Amino acid sequence: MAAESTALQELRADLTCPVCLDLFRDPVLLDCGHHFCRRCVRRCWDATPGDERAACPRCRAPCRAREPRPDSLLGDVAETVRRATAGPRDPAGLCAEHREELKLFCEDDQAAVCLVCGLSRQHKAHDVVPVNEAHEKYKVPRVRSRRRSQERADVLERQVSTDFQRLHDFLSAEEKEVKEHLRRVKEEKLEQLNGSLTHITQQMSRLESSAQDIHAKLDQEERPELLTVRQAERHSVLFDSFLVVEPVTLDPTTAYPCLHVSPCGRSVRVGSIQPCLPNNPERFTLYNIVLGSQPFSQGRHYWEVEVAGKTAWGLGIAAASVNRKEEISLCPEDGFWTMVLRNGSEYEACTSAEECPLTLTRQPGRVGVYLDYDRGQVSFYNAEDMSHIFSFSDACFEGQVYPYFNPWPIINGRNREPLIIRSFTRADGFNGITNAYKMF
Repeated sequence: MAAESTALQELRADLTCPVCLDLFRDPVLLDCGHHFCRRCVRRCWDATPGDERAACPRCRAPCRAREPRPDSLLGDVAETVRRATAGPRDPAGLCAEHREELKLFCEDDQAAVCLVCGLSRQHKAHDVVPVNEAHEKYKVPRVRSRRRSQERADVLERQVSTDFQRLHDFLSAEEKEVKEHLRRVKEEKLEQLNGSLTHITQQMSRLESSAQDIHAKLDQEERPELLTVRQAERHSVLFDSFLVVEPVTLDPTTAYPCLHVSPCGRSVRVGSIQPCLPNNPERFTLYNIVLGSQPFSQGRHYWEVEVAGKTAWGLGIAAASVNRKEEISLCPEDGFWTMVLRNGSEYEACTSAEECPLTLTRQPGRVGVYLDYDRGQVSFYNAEDMSHIFSFSDACFEGQVYPYFNPWPIINGRNREPLIIRSFTRADGFNGITNAYKMF
């Protein structure tokens, strides 16, 4: 009997809801495999915000739906165990829970109980009479009553074993179904990964071939001035090297306080002074300057900036060591390699000379900036037809350099347009010349 009681206690523990710590009532099965009383899991989910997905209160795994699947088989087993543990008794005729004499008989549960059990919540609403009255009423000798109790216990034990076996079979079938689903998902993911790996391998092969062509062309090209509209088709392979994996973006921690950088870091415009900005060492405090987020210390890089509609701007390269708090001159001696537009039509390269005006046959709406760090070159192009504007040659870079942007102040209500960094991908040749780069 002790072994039977221990087994029943272990089964009761397995059939206990982890939320209310009582035997399951109307149990449900979640996607993760855990069981709960329907009322308990609904109460847990109602306590979470409405925009969050339903999750298992035990392992926090997300559930596909807020209406879990009922498990009637588990509910039957729990109800059987609940009836088996009602009114516990021992062979000595004493209540196993309170160690009191069994002086009362619960007609609802058909079981003898002690005085404490009769006053408890479990039997409070039941019809409870003294044992002697029940004996007279049912005319059941004590020996026969004990035998019948033993028979009922045997029947209950067989019923519990049958229900538990059904539960075990059901869980085994569920386990097989879940494993089969996971196997199918795994095969689909592996197939997708294999397809992606094949695509990436093909791209890498094309890139390696393009890199070889680029190096061959760059070895032949010493002067970027040769990149004119007439020669653009012949040198189109050069611009494959301009493509960067990570596009240039703006660093708002370097921006002058009246410059407003977009959340995506791709445009900057002049506005009102932003209060409470930290005066960190990276920030420019005298000029409308903002630098790019990505430093360059080797290799070739290219980006394009939309300047259409603006009457003044500055673009180029700035060394990481430039003075950001005092007056500066935008010349190579102070760590700047830039060109500017003033008064709507006056273009100038900021060289060491006092003035270096530039004559453009066509006003660019988009300017391309090309940096060859290893050769010390900074070049500017009209990105709409790839005509060369100006180049700094033999620049001596020391350490990291950053893309430089200056949207210039608003003058007489004009020049409010932002500077916009454009991202692009390789299409088939040149747009407008040999089906060039398609912008996006």
